[in-house]
Amino acid sequence: MTRNRRWLIVALAAPLLLLGATCGGKPGIRILNPVHGAHTTASSITVSGTVSNVTPANHKVVVNGVLATLNADKTWSVTLPVNAAVAVNPFYAELKRLSNNATIARTRNVLIAGESVADGDFSLDGVALRINDSGLNTLEPLIASGVSIDPATLMPVGSVVISNYCAIDGGWLGCLGRITARVASPPPSITGFAIDADSMTNFVTGDVDIFNLRIDLDLDGSGLAPDCGLRLTANNTQILGDYGLLPDTVDPSNVDVNQIGSPNVDFTGFDQEFTYGLCDFPLIGDLIQLIIGNVEPTVVAGFEDALDDPDGGGPLDAPVADAIEVALADISISGPIGDTLQVNLDTPLFDVLEDNDGITLGSDTRFTASPVSGTPAPGECAAVAGAPNLAESFHVTEAFPSFGANTPVGNLPYGLAISISTSAFNQMLKAQIECGLLQTSLTEVDLGDGPIPVTAGFLSTFMPQLNNLDPELPMRIDLKPTLAPFLTGNPGPTVEIGEIRIPQLLLEVHYNDGIHTGNNSLIIRGALDMRAGFDLSFDPLSGSLAFSISNVSDLVIAFLVNNILVNEVQLAAV
Repeated sequence: MTRNRRWLIVALAAPLLLLGATCGGKPGIRILNPVHGAHTTASSITVSGTVSNVTPANHKVVVNGVLATLNADKTWSVTLPVNAAVAVNPFYAELKRLSNNATIARTRNVLIAGESVADGDFSLDGVALRINDSGLNTLEPLIASGVSIDPATLMPVGSVVISNYCAIDGGWLGCLGRITARVASPPPSITGFAIDADSMTNFVTGDVDIFNLRIDLDLDGSGLAPDCGLRLTANNTQILGDYGLLPDTVDPSNVDVNQIGSPNVDFTGFDQEFTYGLCDFPLIGDLIQLIIGNVEPTVVAGFEDALDDPDGGGPLDAPVADAIEVALADISISGPIGDTLQVNLDTPLFDVLEDNDGITLGSDTRFTASPVSGTPAPGECAAVAGAPNLAESFHVTEAFPSFGANTPVGNLPYGLAISISTSAFNQMLKAQIECGLLQTSLTEVDLGDGPIPVTAGFLSTFMPQLNNLDPELPMRIDLKPTLAPFLTGNPGPTVEIGEIRIPQLLLEVHYNDGIHTGNNSLIIRGALDMRAGFDLSFDPLSGSLAFSISNVSDLVIAFLVNNILVNEVQLAAV
């Protein structure tokens, strides 16, 4: 009797195994190659994977409608073409029963046709920051604030300008009067100065204009020469300097500014007036010219020494060069943009290009995401459950931009311009997706007449299989990106500046009643690919750029889970 029962068990089990019964779990299919989101420049690829919990002899694998080779060890493969023109290449693998051609499991990976930038690598030539001469003009006060010019240190009070000069020559009687001129109080002063920075081919001029230089002198007479006070003034003093700009070798995010040669100082001319005493003695004109002849080169040398590079080619900078560095360092895009987007942004310079209209700072660019739990610090984002961690972003080879004196649209003057490459922008989109961009849950939708709750009754319009549920039963629509949208470098379908591809955006419908949880809440899951126009415009009210998506086309919907047997063809059409 026991022996017969054992044979009965074996007899019942054998047909179940032949049919692929799943004592070990649900039938499943996986794509191992290509990895979801991988990039390639090849024209074809071998798509391969595995199946589970089925008998290979009773099943088949179909990928994009093409029969794959299914092996006894439950591995499968098929070679398929890669379409570079559309960039997004989905591979939709279905596990089917041979007996009735029914699909019992399915999965989908997307391969991107094109070059890529690996996570953590730089997009070369990613950002160009342009400062026109009008932009430099706005920086001039900032540059001037970083320079100190104090003529009192050049000619301190008490400094002797001329000593024991014979002002009255008595011929055979000898010298009848001598003068010694010293710097008097108040100390030498200026009322201010300004710096005029202008870009030239391969260098920048930084000309300093000093206003109202004043030097008071005491003329100490002996013999017949009286004591007098003399004030020398110069309305304007120009200190002309040239400066070369390069990426800093220590911190390439900053500009290294170096003075070219020594500055040249030029006075428009000294004026003089006597402030006290009787100074109309003979030869006074010669005396004044002698004083000026001694004072002017002393002041010139002092200004040149004060503004010259203290160690030539060494690590120290000339004051104006250092002030230009500080002013340009304050024009930072990495910190403000990175903090605003809550991502890490590195923009090391690879070149600084000067021309007659302005300066172009060329940077390589790296956007990376740092999701954290808790409160994010600058450059970090709050971690979002389910956000993907992506290995690479789409790269487009482009020429580094050139800039004119005016805008390309409207031919208007401008002070500052920023250009970001397609590759760098795609890196930014990747980092944003990793921080949770586009991931959202909808419990109400607006079809144009105001928000409508997402309920079983609302969704039954599209999925009649929900008609047997309470029409007020709360439902939820989840959007989950699995890859980052990317610009292809092509123009949009109509007048947009760019074309954007959005690959494998998951759309899920869930029960939202608090009873169904986890996978038990899932009703249907679909993967969406689409192409759209990408555009931007300037919003004068907010002073910001407004991005927009339009002309959605090439919409592909692939269903991955269908737990209520919805008619997928009809739902896809909706």
